[in-house]
Amino acid sequence: MNTDKIKYILDNDKNKHNKRLYGTNLITKSTEVIKNDDDAIVILRTAFYDEEIKKDILNNINNKITFI
Repeated sequence: MNTDKIKYILDNDKNKHNKRLYGTNLITKSTEVIKNDDDAIVILRTAFYDEEIKKDILNNINNKITFI
């Protein structure tokens, strides 16, 4: 997968923040990095929790996020 336009991997686990995702050059960050970014696009691909994560981001972090 081409990851040139992906800035970060978002994760709520503080133990993973500021660490590189194995096998990539991508860094894991808190979802707080998108708090004031009205142009952010989140690629949401989890096994089971897509709707729960989407709802949490829109209700608690930034309601202007676009999801794909």
